[in-house]
Amino acid sequence: MAPLPDDASAYGANVFLNPVVIHEDKTAPYFSSSASSATKTETPIQDLPQTVNVVPRDLFVLQGARSIEDALLNIAGVSPSVGDGQRDQVYIRGFSAQYDQYLDGVRDEAMYFRDLSNIERIEVLEGPSAVLYGHGSAGGIVNRISRQPTSTSLGSLGITHGAFDQRRAELDSGGPLGAGGLTYRLDAAAEDSGGFRGQYFLERYHVSPSVAFTASPSTRILLQYDLLNDLRLDDLGIPALVGPPGSGFMGTAPDVPDATSYGSPHSFDRDYVRAAVHTATLTVDHGFGGTASLHEVFRAEHYALDRNNMLPTGVYIPSGLPFASDLGSVWVKRSQRRILRFENDLFNQIEASWTVGTHALTQTLLVGFEAGRQSADSNSKQYNAPAVSLVDPVLTDVTPNTPAASSTYSAARADTAGLYLQDQLVFPGGWKALVGLRADYYEVAQQNKLPPYGAIKTLIRTSSPRVGLVYGSRPDLSGYATVSRSFSPASGDGISTAATTAALAPLKATNLEAGIKSSLLGDTLGATLAVFQLTRDITETDAATHLTTSAGRQRSRGVDLVLAGRVTGRWSVSASFELLDPVIVDGGRDSAGILLSGRTPSLVPRNSASLYTTYDLGHGFGIGGGTVSMGGRFTSNDDSVSLPAFTVVNAVAYYRCRRWEARMNVNNLLDHRYIITAGEGTDYTGQTVMPGAPLNVSGSLLWRF
Repeated sequence: MAPLPDDASAYGANVFLNPVVIHEDKTAPYFSSSASSATKTETPIQDLPQTVNVVPRDLFVLQGARSIEDALLNIAGVSPSVGDGQRDQVYIRGFSAQYDQYLDGVRDEAMYFRDLSNIERIEVLEGPSAVLYGHGSAGGIVNRISRQPTSTSLGSLGITHGAFDQRRAELDSGGPLGAGGLTYRLDAAAEDSGGFRGQYFLERYHVSPSVAFTASPSTRILLQYDLLNDLRLDDLGIPALVGPPGSGFMGTAPDVPDATSYGSPHSFDRDYVRAAVHTATLTVDHGFGGTASLHEVFRAEHYALDRNNMLPTGVYIPSGLPFASDLGSVWVKRSQRRILRFENDLFNQIEASWTVGTHALTQTLLVGFEAGRQSADSNSKQYNAPAVSLVDPVLTDVTPNTPAASSTYSAARADTAGLYLQDQLVFPGGWKALVGLRADYYEVAQQNKLPPYGAIKTLIRTSSPRVGLVYGSRPDLSGYATVSRSFSPASGDGISTAATTAALAPLKATNLEAGIKSSLLGDTLGATLAVFQLTRDITETDAATHLTTSAGRQRSRGVDLVLAGRVTGRWSVSASFELLDPVIVDGGRDSAGILLSGRTPSLVPRNSASLYTTYDLGHGFGIGGGTVSMGGRFTSNDDSVSLPAFTVVNAVAYYRCRRWEARMNVNNLLDHRYIITAGEGTDYTGQTVMPGAPLNVSGSLLWRF
């Protein structure tokens, strides 16, 4: 990382810096001393009054991570979801972060599986973040930081082959591009893989070129383009044994082989989800001398979804008798869905920052304005499909010319305008403060293109504050306390709204947090201990009147512990632990009439832990491994289906030299059978569970040129 100028504040000013090549430390320290997501400025993590977790590239590549969810398993308190089989989705501190994906600080909420080939690190900002990012989750955001053009030539070509027919190739190239201050970066990946689940397939390619131009010593222009095409089985997993009262189902996963599929017998043609994403970004950074700078980002994104899949929608006993432990008597209801969605997003952010002060007080000020327009057309049809047996199902397709059971066709638009102010203050005696406020205008309009052709609108005008205080009398130890608020539409984030919730006030979230951060062993090892209480409004529906209100509340209280960095010159570690007490404090009843108050929110473990450690054996050789653990969870807010706790052990061995790198990953070393996540059910219908992968081995080879 480039050092800050001498006149920058202790928080770190957003001054323009000429590009600096970052050489990877081959001992994989897994330690980041600063982050940009929490303040929009590069700030030492020890000076941030909030929990920020960083997953660096050298860690998730060494682990062989294939997705955002894989990489985020390094952070306790972040739990995955099936995500309808078509998108990245995680929960943070007990709250869904479905629409809280960002790329270099700009919203990227389209529903697809992202690739990691052009990502330098992933920053997870925990707790409400509306003060800088506008509407979103109470739990936090996931911000991917992309690789940048470099002035030093580099290149690598890597291939991976593994269990379940995994085949993947990656290219990374960069350096000067002729004369005149031009530099470039080209990242690309292609994958053609199978999986342990029946009929699973994955075909994707990803190309991400970027060019930077140094127009003057104080002005840098960056152009980035990103193309992703992803085609895979839309897999929601195995239906859970759950039903209405009196059905006899016990709310667990059935004991059937993990590979059992309940989709179409022709999965590649009739049971798939395809996403095509085009993203173009223009970034201009200009320094005015001293510490004043201007940062301008314009992004355009086009997203197309083609989804045609068969999914389980419930289980039943044809005889009508209660379930009596005979899995052979259970049948699975199914539905086929056809969805076409086209989305266009435009975002523009402009930020100015500067540092002023004296020996008594130094301030780093940030003023920003964000404007965005998102539009989406969505057309979907649902067909009733023939039921199949739970055990050894004989798969069938929907009969040709079957009429649709339901259809929707809508056009929606979301307009965003946000003005935000932030002040990072440094006082004598080791005191620092972070204060900020954002004012938002957010409007979502949706039109039904089918009879009766109705139109609805949600309009929100609100503000989101944050106040944090940091005290550090020593450079290697600090304590902090913070309070922050955020909001999200009652209809949920994303480009949609609903007649039942359009008129409701936005759901507000409040986070109270305090903690201690420390740099150990000569700034090679970082530790954070945080305690927090996060409360958010939730909607509830009266089962009798079917009226929806936002009178309910969900609360998460917890403790976070993070340790990451180098213990010795050869030994590195990344570890985290979260103890969480999530509860629906006042939830009324859900649409099925079930009282939710006192229940545990869906897909949230009460305890989770992650550990990964590596040891350099010398002469280029190294070994490592770790565990991922999650406590028991429920698949829905009514706690009708429980998932058992699990611990998975992974291992790695590698060899590195100047030109070559070889790696072997062994995942689920003990071949433990477990449930990694589930589909989020709203009641006892349509709930599914997703098995974790059995023991599997993969090998990777990288050539640097």
